[in-house]
Amino acid sequence: MPDLNTAGSPPSLASLVGGLIEDTQQLVRQEAALARRELSEELNKTKSIAACVAGALVLLTQVGMLLAFTLVKVLQHFVLPDHEWACFAIVTALFVVTSGLLMGVAVAKIRQVNLVPQQTVDSLREDVQAVTAAVSGDRPQGNALLRQR
Repeated sequence: MPDLNTAGSPPSLASLVGGLIEDTQQLVRQEAALARRELSEELNKTKSIAACVAGALVLLTQVGMLLAFTLVKVLQHFVLPDHEWACFAIVTALFVVTSGLLMGVAVAKIRQVNLVPQQTVDSLREDVQAVTAAVSGDRPQGNALLRQR
């Protein structure tokens, strides 16, 4: 807010309210820009994780089918020649355990994504404290509410 206090006289109520409105508008714009930037960063992380998981699933599906039949035939040939059903059951159990491990890795990566823009939340808390102090009469001189970001 520009200092309209020219001859040592106290500023008018209109200039104080106008300055408060300008400060508030500037703060809202800054907070919105910070929130957009933080959400964009988190969305980019999420997109890359989703692309990796999708690509891995496509490849694992194709390779998994071939591997399953190969393992069944190897088990049938060397271990259980007369029990093809048991060979399929063993290979199926192996794939269930492997897919469970892969899902655990995916869940751990998903937990790393933070959907709450923490910098924006912290900055908003500081802004609320500054506005509260300004309204209660403890307002410092100049544009103390506006910060460079």
